[in-house]
Amino acid sequence: MKREWWRRAARQPWLLVRPGEAWGWLLVEHGLPVREGTGAPPTGLDARVALVVPGEHCSHFQLTAPPGLKREEWPLLLEDRLAQACDEVVCAGLGRQAGELRFWVVSQQALARWREQCAQWGLLVERCWAEFQLLPELGQGEAWQWQRGEMDLFQGRDPTGRTRWLAWPRQATFRPALTGLQGSLHRVQGRWPETLANFENLPGLFETRRARASIRLSLAQRRLMAACLLLAATWGSVWGIQQWRQAQLYREQVVAVTGVQASPGQAAQALRRLRGAQQEHQVRLQRLDGLQAQLQDWLSEHPGWQLRAVRFDGQRWHLELEGDGEAPPWQAMAAAQGAQVTVDMTSRQASFDLEGA
Repeated sequence: MKREWWRRAARQPWLLVRPGEAWGWLLVEHGLPVREGTGAPPTGLDARVALVVPGEHCSHFQLTAPPGLKREEWPLLLEDRLAQACDEVVCAGLGRQAGELRFWVVSQQALARWREQCAQWGLLVERCWAEFQLLPELGQGEAWQWQRGEMDLFQGRDPTGRTRWLAWPRQATFRPALTGLQGSLHRVQGRWPETLANFENLPGLFETRRARASIRLSLAQRRLMAACLLLAATWGSVWGIQQWRQAQLYREQVVAVTGVQASPGQAAQALRRLRGAQQEHQVRLQRLDGLQAQLQDWLSEHPGWQLRAVRFDGQRWHLELEGDGEAPPWQAMAAAQGAQVTVDMTSRQASFDLEGA
């Protein structure tokens, strides 16, 4: 039954809806455009619905990401690259390449507004793709230029092999430099491409399944299903309570460290700053240990010298020595530990800045 349902779903046409000042829609059957229009799509179309985010509303990134990074943590990679807060955007993964994560981003507020319009039209949106994804996969040394109304959409690879997206208004007097996208440029015109990508395996922002056709069950099977549903509901309630308690405990721990923050994104930033400060403190302590060991070795080899005063303020290590003969090699000691040193030869004082060069 599962395989048969999948085959029926694969044969169903797709209805693509694209927001804009005038919404556009395209009916696709067997991978080919068959009908298009503007405004609200016709009613009664037995098609799977996909929301297409216009290219000018998409931001495309390919960034180094640690393995195991969760989907909800992807926006944290962009906190220094976006004008919006991390919790105001939604990310869709496009795959990994050479240790880098490739994804596109859209405003959460705009997405909610578009989905609300689809709901008013009675459309159940199953998938959400970026407009650039509608174009077929690029070959080596190939690029796309889609001339859609007053907007040009460019897609290609730069000399490093990274895929680039660019949406550019055609009326703009300045034209962007398309270095790396000029190989074999394929041009398409119109509101929709004549040749489309394979939608079945196209990664999207989300995926919502339609309700499947009902299946006749015997009384015993219905009772068993009811018992399973009851067990699942009970387990789900227990799991939900545990997750809520864990979330509350985690929130209390975060607040205890960072104080009350306006949003989860700001709390995450505060935690990163604290972790960074702690790491810097550990580095300073390691440099201090190395300098102390170097000085101890030097004093043991020069019994005519002795330590008169020492002080550490968390960043700088201040020393005062007394003795006769050649002074310690302060610069060499500092360089060995990645620190900076200021020496007063008159008073035999040295101050090491453990922040480094």
